[in-house]
Amino acid sequence: MSHIDRIVMIALLYINAIFTGVAFGEWTSLYGSIREEACRLSRSSLAVPLSPSQWQATVAQRREMCREMLGLSPLPVRTPLAATVTGTLERGDYVVEKIHFQSLPGVYVAGNLYRPAKSTGRRPTVLYLCGHQSKGKVSDHYQANVRWFAQHGYVALVIDSIQAGESQGFHHGTYNHGRWDWLSRGYTPAGAEVWNAMRALDYLETRPDVDSARMGVTGISGGGIVSWFLGATDERVKVVVPVCQTGNIEHFIVDRTVDGHCDCTFWINYYRWCWPDLGALIAPRALLIASGSEDALWNPYGFRDTAHRLRRQYAELEADSHFDLVEDLTPHGYTPKLRRAIFAWFNTHLKNNPSPIMDDVTDFVEPEENLLVFGSKLPEQDQTRRIDELLVKRENLPTVRDESAWRTHQANALKRLRESTFRHTLSQIPPRQQDFQADGIHRSNTFETYVFESFDGLTHGIKIKRPLESQRPIPILVYAVPPDARRTFIGGGPSGPRTHTDVATAAVEVRNTAATSIGPGYLWTARRSYPLLGQTLPERQVSDLLAAILFLRRQPITGPFAVYGEGYTAPLAIYAALLDPQITEIVLADPPTSHEDPHTPELLGVLRVGDLPHNLALAYPRPITFIGKIPEEYTWTRELYETLGAEDRIKVIGSMSDWQPTVQN
Repeated sequence: MSHIDRIVMIALLYINAIFTGVAFGEWTSLYGSIREEACRLSRSSLAVPLSPSQWQATVAQRREMCREMLGLSPLPVRTPLAATVTGTLERGDYVVEKIHFQSLPGVYVAGNLYRPAKSTGRRPTVLYLCGHQSKGKVSDHYQANVRWFAQHGYVALVIDSIQAGESQGFHHGTYNHGRWDWLSRGYTPAGAEVWNAMRALDYLETRPDVDSARMGVTGISGGGIVSWFLGATDERVKVVVPVCQTGNIEHFIVDRTVDGHCDCTFWINYYRWCWPDLGALIAPRALLIASGSEDALWNPYGFRDTAHRLRRQYAELEADSHFDLVEDLTPHGYTPKLRRAIFAWFNTHLKNNPSPIMDDVTDFVEPEENLLVFGSKLPEQDQTRRIDELLVKRENLPTVRDESAWRTHQANALKRLRESTFRHTLSQIPPRQQDFQADGIHRSNTFETYVFESFDGLTHGIKIKRPLESQRPIPILVYAVPPDARRTFIGGGPSGPRTHTDVATAAVEVRNTAATSIGPGYLWTARRSYPLLGQTLPERQVSDLLAAILFLRRQPITGPFAVYGEGYTAPLAIYAALLDPQITEIVLADPPTSHEDPHTPELLGVLRVGDLPHNLALAYPRPITFIGKIPEEYTWTRELYETLGAEDRIKVIGSMSDWQPTVQN
């Protein structure tokens, strides 16, 4: 093809797009839609500072929202710490105590407490939170920082982060362990780290050498983000200094730095927050952001934008001197300039001493074996690997005795689903038609394709198969095209159920299928990016399914809607029906049985309301049809229908060719 031919072809495509209502390039990539949403979220975060009255009126609610997004609402019971000192090191002007405590029964947290050798009275105190150095608290630069504090009159406690040092848990759930069920539970290891840090503060408050009114927190990398979270959720820390862990959601997603971070960097973003929202909870307490301008994980435009928004918020609260940003020309790590600024910040706000810092950390490195709390043998009964289950409890099945009690529970559960898991699923913006095509007639069916725009602007197709002689409007079975469908062609092709010849079907090409399919090169990134927007990929697919049904309701071809799902798409059908009470029936083939299975589509915090058998029952009294058999785990669902006198509304048929729409009374 010549250069002129290419120009002519592009021009014709552009003209065609104008006349069909599809703007040139509007079949945007999934990455493009995620990127747009990320930019929108970050740019709206604290765009206008809260007035002092607004800040005060909302601070308690916002703090509880933050805890909820960390899986810490309600806060766990503060069980006995069982704090134990296993050894002491005398080092001239400072002393190191090797300690451990239990943040939850059986969850051991190991730390080194550095204090002045001649300690008299209560001292200002710093909690130091480690990043992901494999050696944890005994790593060279962690030692150096807490030692400086002890040599300058502070008590300083450094604790291992999960999956480092003497911790037996792990952080990398979605990163490399495929633990997508963490999202469905509403668990993030950030919450576990914050809880360990809170319990560390509890321990420090018991010590006679700690001034609990003068406690601060700092840490680098993973310890930096936990410093943000602890400052936002616990007012006991009066000074907060996150190091090399400040940015925004836009930077995470546009630059794909999300790929470089483990799960503890993320919160379950039900409320679509960004870093300035965290900082607004720390205000007006002292907050210093320390960053490296060459940090590959945290680009300057991200941390500078966050700092700018927070500077305005602190000014609004008349606390200008309590906020600052210090940066240096360095990659991910400390420099003398950053350390001196950090030490001066603590001196200023915990000691009321603004004098410049003239010294820096020393080169001495304590041999790591001297600092180990447990020596060479870790506690055999440690429960840290189960902390996701211990920290964020899943909802138990309710006992159902009568319809009135169930109706009350049902309404409450549906409300909770709408306010958390599916908070951003529905929209007041009607789906917009972009194209229509008559696909012809084959055997006894006629085929059509609609192209529409979903609630968040992505373009999707709907493949209609309709009996040729049917009267309009007719009942229609709607289903999401599965991600592994190789072709949808006319009427959905082989991707859908083999229904009876007089049943109409609509195959919805939800995102990550057909033209929006992304493949393995971006799928992992997308699944980890969506939760930063308060969404998941399966939740977006539910949204696409609902948008398609809303769109079809405005067309002349349709009557009542039933939804169908098989395997992966079964939960999409279930939750679409729960969110759209006009859907008349749910048809399921081989449905997953639990959101605790990492292979089941992930939905943020859904297990806080209930697992699949319970949530399916929330469709009562609408009919539910299983193809082939009812999985044993759904016995509870069937028994609930029977208890409420609706046993005829839950049934099993041999194959989809036996299915007919339920006649509505």
